[in-house]
Amino acid sequence: MTKKSLWHGWTARLALAMVALLALGQIAVAQDATPEAGGPTEAQLAGDAVVRSLDPSAPPEGWTIPAKVGHVTNYLVHEWYQNLTKGEQARADEWGIEFTINDANLDLTKSLAAVDDFLSQGIDVLNFTPVNEEASGPKITEAAATGIPIICESSPTDGCTTLVSIDDYAAGFKVGVWAGDYVNENLDGNAVILDIGLPALSTTVARSQGFIDGITSVLGENATVAQSVDGNGLKDQAVQVSADALTAHPDVNVIFGINDDSALGGMQSYEAAGLDMDQLLVVGFGCEGNACKDALMEGGPYKVSAAMFPEYQGRLLIDAGIAALNGTELPAHTIAPSTPITADNLADFYTHDGEEYTANFDAIAALSIEGES
Repeated sequence: MTKKSLWHGWTARLALAMVALLALGQIAVAQDATPEAGGPTEAQLAGDAVVRSLDPSAPPEGWTIPAKVGHVTNYLVHEWYQNLTKGEQARADEWGIEFTINDANLDLTKSLAAVDDFLSQGIDVLNFTPVNEEASGPKITEAAATGIPIICESSPTDGCTTLVSIDDYAAGFKVGVWAGDYVNENLDGNAVILDIGLPALSTTVARSQGFIDGITSVLGENATVAQSVDGNGLKDQAVQVSADALTAHPDVNVIFGINDDSALGGMQSYEAAGLDMDQLLVVGFGCEGNACKDALMEGGPYKVSAAMFPEYQGRLLIDAGIAALNGTELPAHTIAPSTPITADNLADFYTHDGEEYTANFDAIAALSIEGES
């Protein structure tokens, strides 16, 4: 197998695995499911297509463009939310919308109070990232009863008009297949995995499970999970829990992290432990900022990440809210694009100029059509 062949072949394996899992009733792929199975209706699929086709220079005739959109974020200090909200702001500017952010900083009380604050300001659309999925449900359901569209981001909660996010399981599966091919070619076909997860969120659990299922689909019993740890999505905590896990399992040769900070924190602990970096594969998730992209280009253990394209997802949030305000029926899950990103294909999706990486929206938008559905 050539190095380039690592990029090819996962599509067929993913399709076969999805068929098998669907037959077992273990998963439902939102865009392929029938309405009777809980998938989107034809009207919702049509609404999804409308969202993806919106153009600020040619809005649909008779549509109302919201004057104000607010986003309650859960952790704005994180690079994902900085780039996501930049995407929202840029798209809002194109539409002539006033866009405002209220950050909860991982505080549930602040998050729910921010919802009330935005409602009192008379915003037209609320974008919402829950600090806690279950605990946010009653407040979001209450807010939805006012008739305002509520576009949830990253994680679902009761009351959302639609959830804008990637298909976390499918994205994890894809990078798992890529990792399995890499292990076959470079690590003697045996993977001992450290999974740095975040069990508090259903979406991040799906990422870990997707990755494990994906790599197992390639390696079978030669892929084993040495330990799953809770890094809470934060680099400092990922470093700490990884250090403890690597002490117990020095034979780990694959590290999977549910976001950039988790993967990079695990890699830092591996190096600090004095283990052989040439015998390590690091698999990330998100690739939301420069740290991931730089690590990919450096040619070290960090070889692949399930890119989530926050800049594009920010645009999708704004457009979904506009469509919902104008009565467009949307699916429960508006799937954002994701694909395994490596040093070989990074330039397809981002232009690198100095310290800046500029997103190629046309290439990313094509993934949303060809990738998850």
